[in-house]
Amino acid sequence: PYVATTLNNLANLYRATQRMKEAGQAFDEALAIRRKLAVANPDAYLPGVANTLNNLANLYSDTQRMKEAGQAYGEALGIYRKLADANPDAYLPYVATTLNNLAILYRATQRMKESEQAFAEALAAYRKIAEANPDAYLPDVAMTLNNLANLYSATQRRKEAEQAFGEALAIYRKLAEANSDAYLPYVATTLNNLANLYRGTQRMEEAGQAYS
Repeated sequence: PYVATTLNNLANLYRATQRMKEAGQAFDEALAIRRKLAVANPDAYLPGVANTLNNLANLYSDTQRMKEAGQAYGEALGIYRKLADANPDAYLPYVATTLNNLAILYRATQRMKESEQAFAEALAAYRKIAEANPDAYLPDVAMTLNNLANLYSATQRRKEAEQAFGEALAIYRKLAEANSDAYLPYVATTLNNLANLYRGTQRMEEAGQAYS
């Protein structure tokens, strides 16, 4: 287990320093070990399998290997769903994060329907866990709303985009009241997105206000 953990950490370091080939090799070796451990003790080691799969999927996405990224995210998601059935408090956040990653991948490869479904499911999961722990997960609710709004905007669903941007903006404003250094940039970005939407629908006065 420690060999696998260290390989996983080393792979993350390689990825951060753009040594993608070495990162892939280290992730592959970590994954093989964790799969073997999980056969004997799934309760202890399946989370590690999912973690390395998710890391590997991020690496594949970085290097434009989109098919392999989708497969790795999908397998990680299946494991996290199973773990969340038994322990939602611990693993529902991982389900939501992996869904968000998968949705971004789908959008990048023009699979808009699947992207919307994954964003929507991620949003529902984040809303659920934010009820119990808003400080930790409200930012994720806002982030996913913003992602979904951008998808709506790209597919000409302007009304839904406006609603999602508006809700994201309200959350970011609230977060910025408590921590302006962390969240005021997100207020500005969401206002800019909303202004672009207004401009695209010839609502120039509202666009001007949002840009200002």
